[in-house]
Amino acid sequence: MDEPISKQLLRLMHNTNQILKVYNDKEQWQHLYPLVVHTAQQYRELYKQHPYAMQARMSLYMSQYNFATNLVINQCVLSAAICSSQHYDEELTELYISIALLEHCCVVTQLNKISQQTMLTVGDKKAWRFRHQLAAKVLLTAKPPAQTMVHILAKLNKYKHALLSTSDIMLYDNAITLCALCNIVAMNITYTVKKNPLSFYKALGELYVKTANPFAQKLIKDLIANIGPHLPGSRIIYSDQAMVYLGSDKANKHILINATNEQKLAWYKVKTTLKDQPLQWQCSDKRILFLAWNTEHIPSPSHTAAVQSNEHDLIDLVSHIKVAHEYSFKGLDKLLTPFNEVKAKLCQAVKPYNKEHQAAKDLRHSLSMVGYDNAPAIIQRVIFEQLVDSSAHPHKHLVRNKLHCFIDILALLVSKNPNHQFEHLALPIYGYVHYLLTHCSAQVSPKVCISRTPNKTYSATLATFFGVEVINNDHLNSTLTHLLLDNPWTVPLLEAEQQPKKQLNEKNKLWISLKVVAQTIFKPSLQLTPWQQQTLNEQLKVQGFDSNNDFFEQLQGLSLYNSI
Repeated sequence: MDEPISKQLLRLMHNTNQILKVYNDKEQWQHLYPLVVHTAQQYRELYKQHPYAMQARMSLYMSQYNFATNLVINQCVLSAAICSSQHYDEELTELYISIALLEHCCVVTQLNKISQQTMLTVGDKKAWRFRHQLAAKVLLTAKPPAQTMVHILAKLNKYKHALLSTSDIMLYDNAITLCALCNIVAMNITYTVKKNPLSFYKALGELYVKTANPFAQKLIKDLIANIGPHLPGSRIIYSDQAMVYLGSDKANKHILINATNEQKLAWYKVKTTLKDQPLQWQCSDKRILFLAWNTEHIPSPSHTAAVQSNEHDLIDLVSHIKVAHEYSFKGLDKLLTPFNEVKAKLCQAVKPYNKEHQAAKDLRHSLSMVGYDNAPAIIQRVIFEQLVDSSAHPHKHLVRNKLHCFIDILALLVSKNPNHQFEHLALPIYGYVHYLLTHCSAQVSPKVCISRTPNKTYSATLATFFGVEVINNDHLNSTLTHLLLDNPWTVPLLEAEQQPKKQLNEKNKLWISLKVVAQTIFKPSLQLTPWQQQTLNEQLKVQGFDSNNDFFEQLQGLSLYNSI
């Protein structure tokens, strides 16, 4: 039998409160990271299963806990709600909830003083000023793999001030923007005795108007659309009676409770226009806080199984198409019949293959333009592009820009070599980037993390251009070789970054050259090593360029840029 929601909520609130006590006991510092990770997972899972019950936390100020605990709970729920509205994966969602748990874990006393409008001491002000550094220090006590969390914490205050600024300050890291937004809203909606909080929707509306950041504005719009017009847990007046709104079913009937009778809750299901008060209010009634949410009257959420199923179908399609196999129209038509969007995008993808640069009319027309030998690789590319475009990630626009830059550089590199089939060459890059978005999502960031101290044995990985410093090579290899089983360039790409430099062959060095050129664009301040320069010079000759100047003049004509 499933555990009642009320017990899960109680445990989650308790665990949140425990995290905020760790700072006062230095012996417990080493346990902070696992406790945060576990609690973030609980928030994500409970929000996925019971969103109404979790959203109600933003309406219900639990009087048994202090302001700091209630604030952190609000921020965690906001993080989970925003990630849900963006369809972010588990890894990303838990990362952002973890930041919400950590941000104030070392300044509970100061937070409570601020809520009471009590004067802060000099020590309090110092602790508040360095709260994120303190959190990072405690977090890293046991040396856990928490560098991404530390990176976000380090810039959180700067991003918070920028979001609230009337001037248009460029913010490049959308992950930090999301975390800062959650904190701003949580601070504004959390109940205090001394100051009336803003209503949930007013807090979001004011921030939407005030900030000039388009990503933050999108998050706010999507969050409101996801939660709907009424916040669960809000107090309302219905039939001249004070009630609490719990949620709405698929027929748009609102579920209300009246808790006036201390012995028994009165339940209502009505279809009418509600006038609610989405202000957080102090509540000590355990029936409203916890027990009411055990009911089956509150509908379960509609999961994103269809989206996930479509992604799995596309990945399955990629692995079934073989670039070395010559298909007939009938064979390809049968494979693509369930994928109308792929066929439509294929019609657009063949534009470069005709002088008029026109789209194809249908699948048969597409295949006649590109030839049946090129068709499998082009279809795979279209599928990968669709997978990347449909990926839910805060840095998707940056990833997409870098991906297109890599493809353009590669196209130029092999443009004079008639022995290479560009479509075949490009596929491993698409597959690699899709792998990063799928399996390294929490690490993907705007930064290029190539070390300034050159590795004498191995070359920089493609992953480092997307902010990913640690990658499971075995899993990467098995995934890419499964997806692109008969592509002759997949293994050379993997070997180019996993084998010692002395063992690399010409195919490997083509991939090295691609990354060397990319480094001059994405990290121009980092000087090329003699080995990088020599490898590039050799490859440019092999690929048919008269000189380095010849290549770089053409490269400049592509107008490639780092988008941050």
